[in-house]
Amino acid sequence: MTYTDDDLDRLFRALRPPARDAHLDARAIALRESIIRGTRESTRERPKRRVVWAGLTTAAAGVATAIIVAVTVLMPTQTAVALTPPPLEYTFAGNLDEVLADAQSDLRAGPDVAQVSAVHSVTWGWNVEMASAHVEIVPQDITYVWSADGGSTSRAVAGESYWSENERPEGVDPSPYQPGEVLNEVVTPPEEFTLPADAVTLTGSSTAEIEKALAVFGATPESSSGDLLAAVTGLLQYWTLDDAQHATLLRLLEESGDLTVLGETTDRLGRDVIGVQVSQVISERRDTFFISTETGRIVGIESDLVKHLGDLPLGVILYTMWDAE
Repeated sequence: MTYTDDDLDRLFRALRPPARDAHLDARAIALRESIIRGTRESTRERPKRRVVWAGLTTAAAGVATAIIVAVTVLMPTQTAVALTPPPLEYTFAGNLDEVLADAQSDLRAGPDVAQVSAVHSVTWGWNVEMASAHVEIVPQDITYVWSADGGSTSRAVAGESYWSENERPEGVDPSPYQPGEVLNEVVTPPEEFTLPADAVTLTGSSTAEIEKALAVFGATPESSSGDLLAAVTGLLQYWTLDDAQHATLLRLLEESGDLTVLGETTDRLGRDVIGVQVSQVISERRDTFFISTETGRIVGIESDLVKHLGDLPLGVILYTMWDAE
């Protein structure tokens, strides 16, 4: 099986990077977002053989990452092994106005979550490796802490295997890691920490302040809800925001339009949430964000491949859950 350059470009656009990297400067962020949105025009010839990371920053952005949360393998003569979590099941949760009004009420009720420059998340995704037949499942628990004058530390810990010994799909190796085992720790010194100032200095919850921070990740006043969610996801990789800031994010997403309530469900961490789908950035991918029915906060995102790209399997390609305890 082979992919054309156009196929690979479309595949890059079907992915959203949940991982952050302390070396990511404003230029690299803009490049990454242009790859996701499909607006980047390459001027150099691309290699024929490619490793494609789903849910991670692409190599085209020049960013290294150590977060590998699960693996799907494509061989030249085989179909991809469908190693995706089961789809979430939704029940009726009311219309969009009701859902957002309830969330805003919950956010005002408190207790308020303090804004801190640290994020605890649980992440899952897959990758495609053209040259290897090795498949392993490694869910990850990520802790990221940073400060403008102190640099950053990212620590990835192995989670519980997604499948039990009796449920693991044929051809999938057991995880070589024990739950709780440190998979990787990256320490970035202050002089190499390059998050742009408009994101670093975010302290308030006004529309203007939040929009300035989101602009670092590619958002504009004309962004669709799909593009805006990509920027929100970028911001939430660096900040645990307070409730007032989450309220502003929800208002901005509402104003961007084309939101669809999928319904109430239980997320990948067992929490009661309401899924809201945003506009599609590309036709092959559907993106959903989750609002906690308890707090009103945005507590996760999930991306599904809904149309075939070559032999890639349909279904969940990544999720990231925030406010993880």
